[in-house]
Amino acid sequence: MTREIVSTARPSMLRLVGFLTLTTGGLMISLGSLLPWAKVPPFDTPIRGTDLWEGIVALGIGVVVLVGMLTMRLMATPAARRAVAVALVGLGLSGAIAAADAVRGDARFTSPGQRDRIARELATELHLPYEEVRSRLAAVYEERFHVSLQPGLFMVVAGGLLAATGGALSVAWAARAPPGHVEPERIGPGDDVRS
Repeated sequence: MTREIVSTARPSMLRLVGFLTLTTGGLMISLGSLLPWAKVPPFDTPIRGTDLWEGIVALGIGVVVLVGMLTMRLMATPAARRAVAVALVGLGLSGAIAAADAVRGDARFTSPGQRDRIARELATELHLPYEEVRSRLAAVYEERFHVSLQPGLFMVVAGGLLAATGGALSVAWAARAPPGHVEPERIGPGDDVRS
């Protein structure tokens, strides 16, 4: 059986749309994880996706989605393609980790570990002692403030939804019999197998 990726036949609409949504979703997840996810007052310090474990996981998911999409096209059997496509749906849905960060933004992006990282960056940038910057930040966090969520976070969420959709379309594509494929006849009890 000719592998789909090297086939010169025109792809079906289902295959093409699945390919495009998977590719777009994987790229959006990958790029979004490298962009800022939030800006934290008082100095609007950016927190990039890869500053958090969730962003590192999202970057890995984006890469795996892109590799999985290519791997699925190389699979020789519909069952193998379907298995990879189902895995891609799951990977796309795991983009919900970014959505969870968006929902709990104030708490997530101002956790003590993030405060320490921000204080170190600001101390270096402002040429001030770390302890002084850290105590000023602590005072600011006691006041009312709001973390500003950035486009990178939403790009990861949207990319995850696209990847899950592309995976679902690929499941449907993998379930279809290839052109010219003839199902073998089933032999029932009492059938004469001699010809």
